[in-house]
Order: sequence, then structure tokens, then C-alpha cells
Amino acid sequence: MPAWTPDRVITLAPDPASAAAGQALATLKKWSKICRSERAIWGLCQGSGKDPYQARIDLSEPAFKCSCPSRKFPCKHGLALLLLFAKDEASFKTEAEPGWVTEWMASRSERAEKKVEKAKAAAETPVDLDAQAKRAAQREARVLDGVASCHVWLEDLVRRGLAAAQTETAATWDRMAARMVDAQAPGLAAYVRQLTELIASGAGWDTRALDHLGRLHLLLKAGDRLVELPGDLAVDVRTTLGWTHSKEDVLAGPGVADRWITLGQVTEDDDRLRTRRTWLAGRSTGRRALVLDFAAGRTPFDASSVTGTEFDGELTFYPSRQPMRALVKSREEGREIGTNLGAAADPTIESGLRKYAEALAANPWMTRWPMVFAGVRLAPERDQWFLVDSTDSGLPVKASFAAGIQLWRLLSASGGSHITVMAEWDGVAALPLSAVNGAGYHDLAPRWDE
Repeated sequence: MPAWTPDRVITLAPDPASAAAGQALATLKKWSKICRSERAIWGLCQGSGKDPYQARIDLSEPAFKCSCPSRKFPCKHGLALLLLFAKDEASFKTEAEPGWVTEWMASRSERAEKKVEKAKAAAETPVDLDAQAKRAAQREARVLDGVASCHVWLEDLVRRGLAAAQTETAATWDRMAARMVDAQAPGLAAYVRQLTELIASGAGWDTRALDHLGRLHLLLKAGDRLVELPGDLAVDVRTTLGWTHSKEDVLAGPGVADRWITLGQVTEDDDRLRTRRTWLAGRSTGRRALVLDFAAGRTPFDASSVTGTEFDGELTFYPSRQPMRALVKSREEGREIGTNLGAAADPTIESGLRKYAEALAANPWMTRWPMVFAGVRLAPERDQWFLVDSTDSGLPVKASFAAGIQLWRLLSASGGSHITVMAEWDGVAALPLSAVNGAGYHDLAPRWDE
């Protein structure tokens, strides 16, 4: 696993307040003791009570435990302890683990063993094939009923016109989305919710909403003919409607070996579930991959995916005509990204857009695509910023990026010259995620204090 850095630690914070509090506590004078073993670090931090708080961290995940009353995870003490470790490992004296660390580590091992045993027992339990087939048939019928219902709703929406749709209340959209959830078609529910956001997205909303409705109409038509579609296309339709694949089945598939570059990450929060998109590209194959992570509430994301690093390993891809979503099947210890990205980078914007067009032709419901440009610069034109390559072809930059400090961070890193940029493309605008040049890797993701 790559060495811990302060920036990497801060990504584990459950919220900005915890990040700020952890940074304030990340000083040696706040701790009466900090120690380490091969597998863990621990420390004593004086709080408001008589006894200091006991903070401990299992470095393998990492996992946190603290005796403070905070309900946040990790708490500020855990963040501070890991920040201290990231800044100066040498300040952690190697000692035998005290009982409160050893017992916690043992309980974690015991729980992990029980989880493995439970999974093994479940795998050995005979499957009732008749019951399984019955449940699958019921699900299929519900989804197709949902498709038919959504057809009627969409035709009514188009008949009334998009301008009339702007007058609908949030409750109206929520009811339709809930009907799709009841029909076990969460993918259709997501389309309805996204449409409400597009209608309220400002200038150009009508074009964006119409494109979204076109994709939805295509999905509904494909859903009507699900049994007639070729196998790989049917898989994409079912996935977009809301059918899922188990991680176990995906990981059982063949792996794609390469040195995988972590291009960047995007985190979205809908108040109930946080979603993180991690974009990867193969240095040798040039293949793109998307790893999705989910976290409920303040639960931290998996810390093994670190921006600015690359690792030798294997990915397994979810079935699709355009395989994109993947799981990490195996990985070796990561290293910092090199300045030359090899086959992962596109020489021009045109070549990158050509790859996107090919991918979209294979799966028209694909909403995002990772772009990697070997040499582009930022250039303004009127009220819009563009990424411009050596052929003077330009790609518009997302307004939210252009309006923030990240734009100036990229300008500063590039010095006005060409720089390698990794970006997420949604078919309309590019969201730069990171950049790399002779000075190293530059993470363009928003920080807690911005």
C-alpha cells in the first residue's frame, strides 16, 4: 500500500468539521503517547475528562477505534493520529501492543473469520432453483409493468411540452420515481430524478432535458423488446433498468492485467448515500475502468484507491457491450504516477472524442467517459473556458470547475503551457480531475476548506 499522506488522510474525514478538528489535533503536544507495531498505531489524547482518550488504528484497511463519545467515524482523534503518522512515522515509537489494542485487533480478526465462515456456509447451502426462478419471473414482470407505466408517463410529458414540465412540483416527480422503485426498476427512478435536476439547471436546460428524454425513450423501447435483444445488449438494458450483478460473480470472471493508473475521483452525496467514482486507465492496454464505492452516512470510503498512484494488478469487468465498471481483483503496492502515461493518454482531443463516440455507440446509456490528454492548455473564450490541444481543438470545461479555485490550481500547475490532464466527460463538458507534468501529480478535486 502507498505511504500515507496528509491529503490522503483527509479524504477519510466524514465531514469538513471533522477534517478541521483532526488537523487541529495533529500536533505532538496534544498527545501524551503515540506508538506503533507492525500492524497498528495507537495514542493517548487528553480530552475534557480526567482520562485521556485511547485512539487506535488498524493500518491494513485502515480501521479506527477511539474511547471518545463521538458518533462520527472516524472521529477527530483517529484522523489526528493518522495525520501525525502521515507527517512523521519516525515519531511513533515501536512498542509491544497494550491490552486495549491487542484485544481490539483480536476481536476484528474474530469477526472477519466469522464473516468468512458465514459466507462459506451460505455457499454450501443448497439453492432452491424453483424458488429462485419464481422470484426472477416475478421481478421481470414487475419491471416490465414499470416500463409500460413509464411509457405512458413519458408520452404524457412530451404531449404537454417541456415548458409545462417546469411547473410540476417536486412531489409530482418524487411520486413517479417512487412508482419505479416499487416496480423494482431503480434505473428508471434515477432517470426521473435526473430529469428534475436538468429542468432546473439553467440556460440550455431544454436541450439537456430533451437529450435525457431521448435516452429514456430508447431505454423503454429496448425494455419492451428485452427478450429479442442480443445477449450483450440485453445485459446493458437490464443493468440500466436496475438489475444488478453480485461482486462474487464478477470477481469470478477473468482478470485484465496491467499497470493501472488512478486518474482521479469524483464524490457525490445525495444526503442518504455517498457515491465515489474512481477512474482508472491501463498504462499498456489503454483500457478505461470505473470503480464505484458507496458509503452510507459518515462511513468512510475504502482507502485503498489513492489518487496520484498506479499499481500492477488485475481488474474484472462487469458484463457489458462496453465494459467499463470494474472491481479490483488483485493489486500490488502502489507507486507515484510517472509523467509519461503511455497508451493511457490520447494524443489529441479528436482521438479522445472518437473513443467516446465508439463507446457510446456500443452503450447509448453510458453517461460519463474518462478523457486523458497528453498535452492541453486552458484557454478562455468569452464566458467559457476550454481545454485546447496542439491542433487548437477545444473541449469546454464544466462551469462548476471554471467557477472554483480548481481552475486556478490547474492554471498554476501548467504555467500557461501544455500539461497532461485527466478529465471526466459527460458529453457536454469536461470536469478536470487531475493533471501531471514534470513537477509531479496535481489533484484537482475540491478540498474540505474550499
